[in-house]
Amino acid sequence: MYMKNVQITIDAATLTAVDRAAKPLGLKRSAVVREALRAWLRQRAVGQFEEQWIARLREHADEGTRADDWLAIQTWSRK
Repeated sequence: MYMKNVQITIDAATLTAVDRAAKPLGLKRSAVVREALRAWLRQRAVGQFEEQWIARLREHADEGTRADDWLAIQTWSRK
């Protein structure tokens, strides 16, 4: 994987916390930052998916009586 160098500005307290957390794991700062960015991107993608899902549900909301229809046709086993 090709890596690019980037310069970021970070406050001293956060940098100290990163160093303290990374050292016992044998991680370098850049590895911690990469993982944090990946986690942020995943969280953002999930959030966007959830927002789209909720918007579509609002556009095409089920009628409350349909739940009763589904319950009426379900069969329950005694396993």
